[in-house]
Amino acid sequence: MPTVIRRFTSWFYRRRRITLLFIIVVVSLVFFSNHVIMLSTVSAYTNSVDDLFVFKSRPPKQPSCVEKRNFVFIKQMKCATSTLLGTWYRFGYKRNLSFVSPLGTKLYLNWPYPMTKIDFRPSSVGYNILTEHSIYTPDVMEAIMPNDTVFLSIVRNPFDQVKSIFQYFKMAPIAGVPLSSKNIFVEYFSNFEKYETKFKSPEASKSRFCIPTGFSLTKNLMSHCLGMPLGFPPGSLDISQDKNKVDEFIKFLDTKFSLIMIVEYFYESLILLRRMMCWKFNDILFMNANVAQYSFDTKNIPQNIREFHKELSSVDYRLYDHFNKTFWEKVSKQTDDFFDEVTALKKVSSKVKSYCNSVYPLGERPYYRFPWAKQFLKIEASNWTSEFKIHPEDCWMLGPDPYKLYRLVQIENDVYEKTLLEQHAKIRDGRRREEKGLC
Repeated sequence: MPTVIRRFTSWFYRRRRITLLFIIVVVSLVFFSNHVIMLSTVSAYTNSVDDLFVFKSRPPKQPSCVEKRNFVFIKQMKCATSTLLGTWYRFGYKRNLSFVSPLGTKLYLNWPYPMTKIDFRPSSVGYNILTEHSIYTPDVMEAIMPNDTVFLSIVRNPFDQVKSIFQYFKMAPIAGVPLSSKNIFVEYFSNFEKYETKFKSPEASKSRFCIPTGFSLTKNLMSHCLGMPLGFPPGSLDISQDKNKVDEFIKFLDTKFSLIMIVEYFYESLILLRRMMCWKFNDILFMNANVAQYSFDTKNIPQNIREFHKELSSVDYRLYDHFNKTFWEKVSKQTDDFFDEVTALKKVSSKVKSYCNSVYPLGERPYYRFPWAKQFLKIEASNWTSEFKIHPEDCWMLGPDPYKLYRLVQIENDVYEKTLLEQHAKIRDGRRREEKGLC
């Protein structure tokens, strides 16, 4: 009897354990199933809410914007290009990029003649940036620059430009305009053939700064710099009297240049540039340089003088009108916050100028040797920029003499490329004097 009881008891406990295990398994399966159903329900609910409200506050993922580093900028005389020089060189120098730079102590890349392959310092690493005075010469420039190079330039109201050129190149005294004249500019253009002939003459060559005999600074200068054939050098093709050919060439430029900036809309131009090049706010800062101080009344110019210049330099007016129009077409395609960004840039630029102008009198030295308040300027983050700092060295790159960094780049290049420079010096220059720039 005891044996039977023990066996029954053993069987009962084994059966109970199996039953308990079964109950646990069943409960677990039920719990797991309910959990899955609950998660599915929540997910479905979340998706339905997303679909309902489309979550406008959550911006769509934007494609990455790759910073463009290769560019050619065709400088125009008296079109804020000295101001931009510091911007270009600071951008390139901080990234260790290579510049197409004139040989020796020259300022220009054979301007106002077409550029050739022997007019610039050699480089063993190729080139990224060309921004010195040159004539747009597509065959040469496209041969030495990378395939993804962006072409840029800038234009200005032709009448405002010629007033600045007249002052900068001291055209009145060179042409013999009496300084006692009520307005030397008006006097020059009232007797244009007389004074222009004298200014362009061989006899005045020693007084002209880098301007070859026979070259006009007052007639269609911007179009000439952009490579339009206008009869210089003497004997070359001149299409200035053929409006159809002029318009064709302007359309050609439209296909080659990604952006033609406008001096009168400088900040808007910089924002278009920043967006197109995928640059940062920090990359488009500038300090004004080479700003004209006029010795004549620039405001009260008789209308007949204005009309005379418009006829004299008609190609430049057509060029300016065209690119002013296409400029605003580009602006119209920007996002709604474009002008807010322009306003933001103006505020940041004002702060940077104020800071840099307070730094310059203290001299050039490492930032840590400046008083604490002058060691950096912090620009707060905004909708268009992350937070960044401007140090004294940034100020010295931008100005007050933007050519200082330009000369430093040349010195460093000459040390690094000493062998190539020696080889370049042996190249025979077969051009005539009339085909080579003076500066």
